[in-house]
Amino acid sequence: MNPIYHFLARLMKKLEQQADLDVINKLLIIHFINIVALAFSLVFGVLAFVNENFTLGWFLLSTAVVFALILAFMVITGKKRTTRLLLTITSVIVLFYLLYTGGTTGLGVYWLLIFPVFSIPLFGLSRGNLISFLVFGASIAFFALQQKLQVINVYPTQQVIRLLGAYAAIHLLVYLNEFLKLHNYTVMERTIIESKNETRQKDEFLSKLSHQIRTPLNNLTVVSNLINKAKLDEEHRDLFDTILASTINLINVVNNIGKVSEVKIEKELGSQVNFDLYSSIDNTLKLFRDQHKDRLEINTRISKSIKTQYIGDPIRIKQIFLNIIENIIKANPAGKLVVNIDIDINSDTESQTDLIFRIRCPQFQLESDEFGNYYKRPDAQLIKEGSYQPDDYFIDFTIAKKIIESYGSELEIKPADDLTLLQFSLTLKKGISGTPKPEIDKDTAQLLQQKNKVELKNANILLVEDNAINQKIIILSLKNHVKNIDIANNGKDALDKFGTSKYHLVLMDIQMPVINGIAATKKIRELEATTNTQTPIIAITANALSGDKETCLAAGMNDYISKPFQVEVLVNKMKVLLEG
Repeated sequence: MNPIYHFLARLMKKLEQQADLDVINKLLIIHFINIVALAFSLVFGVLAFVNENFTLGWFLLSTAVVFALILAFMVITGKKRTTRLLLTITSVIVLFYLLYTGGTTGLGVYWLLIFPVFSIPLFGLSRGNLISFLVFGASIAFFALQQKLQVINVYPTQQVIRLLGAYAAIHLLVYLNEFLKLHNYTVMERTIIESKNETRQKDEFLSKLSHQIRTPLNNLTVVSNLINKAKLDEEHRDLFDTILASTINLINVVNNIGKVSEVKIEKELGSQVNFDLYSSIDNTLKLFRDQHKDRLEINTRISKSIKTQYIGDPIRIKQIFLNIIENIIKANPAGKLVVNIDIDINSDTESQTDLIFRIRCPQFQLESDEFGNYYKRPDAQLIKEGSYQPDDYFIDFTIAKKIIESYGSELEIKPADDLTLLQFSLTLKKGISGTPKPEIDKDTAQLLQQKNKVELKNANILLVEDNAINQKIIILSLKNHVKNIDIANNGKDALDKFGTSKYHLVLMDIQMPVINGIAATKKIRELEATTNTQTPIIAITANALSGDKETCLAAGMNDYISKPFQVEVLVNKMKVLLEG
């Protein structure tokens, strides 16, 4: 392959770590022009010595030293404006010196033609055009006064006219090329923005549609469970089963709508804070240890050379592990499940660390579609009978894949020695070190959990739901399972009640007026931060698109259930959180 391509590709890769694309392009041009000018000065300086033109030779070698110093200045300081100015001034001095002396063979005048080639891309259309035009005007003045200036090599009029004509033509061609490039870039940027807006509108429509369909579907399934089929005759029982089967099929349709919606992970990660990597991961894994402690074992090993304090967005890290561990559990629905997580250093610098994460679990068989998404579906018989929870069979690593890709890496899933290996890397900026791993916090949390245990039948529940029909359905479903249920019509009402009454568990809707469920959960966790207590919160929501569950758990909720749901599933989740 072309060595110039290799050189530019390596230079571009190195620069990508420093800035955005627009700045990278400018830096690439500056570096390339500087290196080429340095190389040409050295080569033609040596040729001048070979031709015994020692004055020109020393001048060009001195110029090469100047270009090398400019390059070093750029690398050390990163000041591209000053570097561009120094580079341009040096180039103009060299070009006019060659005009004055004629170079080694009297043809040095033709180096003037390269000036518009690099000045316009270097400074952009407006400033580059002006600088190139000023040099063109200075060249005209030089040729007009060459007799008075007593130049070493006098240029005839015809040669001057051809030279200035060629300069003007090259200037116009370069200007046209930069104009078309800028125009195409603007059109492409506008197209991308319009495409993003259309995609956002599509996702909002799908989310709204899913939300609107799931709420009545949930009411149908819950009411169906409350009906005593023993009181129905055979004909009506058959009709009822048909309605229930159709409802379950509609649930599958809604789930497929949710899977179509692509997860959007912003490239600029949210909050950039100092956080403890071990604590963020371990607190996330604790959710799964508590819920599946009878069969799930998660072992975490972090290399001793890793300083666990980093700067970044811990919520994104939590979302990765929430998505991966949840799907590992779904892919292994029965039996003892051991998951081993190893975190090692891939590479390390003074400012950042490239970490590699390896997650090993029992081997599971997944199908992959043409988009690289993994999934596993239940047997046809289970679908026909309707005796399954549809969400429990979708193996969807989209959340983890998108977040990992936003860090410039990828999620690899491959079999390894009767195991499945999930591997990815993250580059994190180093934070303030010295904070110990929170082993004591784990023990404290466990003691608090034991202290707050309560039987479900004695529990005081706060239901946060703005829809009156949904309130009635959930109360009918749970009234025989719990002691008391209070109603809050929105997040603000929930905060008011939470501040004045003692609740053992909160059932939280997400989309509500005044204050939504996510914001209300964060406020509740802030209130609890000073009391060393934590009230379990379960999200009961019609939001079921990719990423909604991770968003809820990352905000501080303990569990999540999407509509439509089976009452038994909700009751079991409540028992796990209350009774352990």
